[in-house]
Amino acid sequence: MKSLITCAGLAAVGIVNLDAQPIGEPSLSKPWSVSAKLRGFYDSNYNTVPDSGTPFTKEDSFGISVAPSLGANLFREQTTLSVRYDFDLRWYESRKDDEVDMYHAATLDLNHTFSERYRLELHDTFAYSAEPMVGEGQAATFVRTKGNNLRNYAGIGLVGNFTEYWGFRVGYENTLYDYEERGPGSRSALLDRLEHKATVDLRRMLRPTTTALLGYSFGFTSYTADDPLALGSPLKADYRDYRSHFAFAGLNHEFNPQLDAQVRLGAQVADFINVVNTDDVHVRPYADAALGYRYAEGSRLQVGVKSGFVSTDIALDQNNTGVTLVTDSTTYYVGLSHRLTEKLTAQLRGQWQMFQYIGQGTGFNDDWDNYYAADASLIYQLNEHLAVDAGYLYDKLDSDIAIRGYTRHRGFIGLRATY
Repeated sequence: MKSLITCAGLAAVGIVNLDAQPIGEPSLSKPWSVSAKLRGFYDSNYNTVPDSGTPFTKEDSFGISVAPSLGANLFREQTTLSVRYDFDLRWYESRKDDEVDMYHAATLDLNHTFSERYRLELHDTFAYSAEPMVGEGQAATFVRTKGNNLRNYAGIGLVGNFTEYWGFRVGYENTLYDYEERGPGSRSALLDRLEHKATVDLRRMLRPTTTALLGYSFGFTSYTADDPLALGSPLKADYRDYRSHFAFAGLNHEFNPQLDAQVRLGAQVADFINVVNTDDVHVRPYADAALGYRYAEGSRLQVGVKSGFVSTDIALDQNNTGVTLVTDSTTYYVGLSHRLTEKLTAQLRGQWQMFQYIGQGTGFNDDWDNYYAADASLIYQLNEHLAVDAGYLYDKLDSDIAIRGYTRHRGFIGLRATY
């Protein structure tokens, strides 16, 4: 099925749900549970048509969203296994064709404790959907296109302690992106890729509430499409392959039972292995930090920043005067969940992602994009299993590149249920 997809949102930075177990999500404490969300919505610009410079007209639509989920958990003395399946069907009243978008996602989490000192962590999320970038630390594209798309993220880690105070973590992550659209300059040519990242860190417990660490990561991004970056261009997708080296120091600290922080600071070096120029090695500061504060029962504030080199859907300009290799991206985010009464909760979330295009020649190099996203919602709990919610979402992309920036407003009202 063809559909229109978008690749942006607050979920990208990991603040999807600020409360521990909201109604409308499968339970993490029961052997099995089912949940669903039924909503009516309005979207002011579902095609993400640019605000100016384009002959296309913005199209808006009312619609209905049906999103069931199923979760199962297995608890053993040394092993915990959780699996989950999510489905989301969205019907757009104003679309003349392809009026339905569908999203499928399957998630597996496994934790196994070998002994008091060693623990294995395994995670996999497979998504075949209208929003293939959901779950990525920072978005690579905000532009809608046609086609169902695939993303699979897998990660494994071994955590251990040599002594009472010294420990380590060794991990590997792999993310696959596969877009349906094919051909020169297509989504596949620009964004089909495999991202590998291996990490090792050494940890020292300074006190029961504080752990310091020193680590290194090696990353490799390999573009997998056989198509050129643009029609008539001799450059294939793999021209933008690159290796990354991360060196970082970190701190996990619990100020008190309500306030905690996790900080990783260092440097990232990107080496573009297929680029002829030997100068195409780029260095930038690296940061991944988050602060969480549970200031009252049922209320939590979360703020953070994440930075690094990120793939992009921008490659060659119309005159082929330069090729964009990667973006230097930094994302700031904040989320607040506040319990107004015993049954009423308000949620506010915001994100600002700014990124600079980096590459060879002129083209779009040194141009900037700024993406802003915010949403607000109210959730009223009717009983243990049922709640009503309503919300508003705002998206805006400002870009130095012509015919790219857009504005989008969305609103919804509906029901949540969990059993």
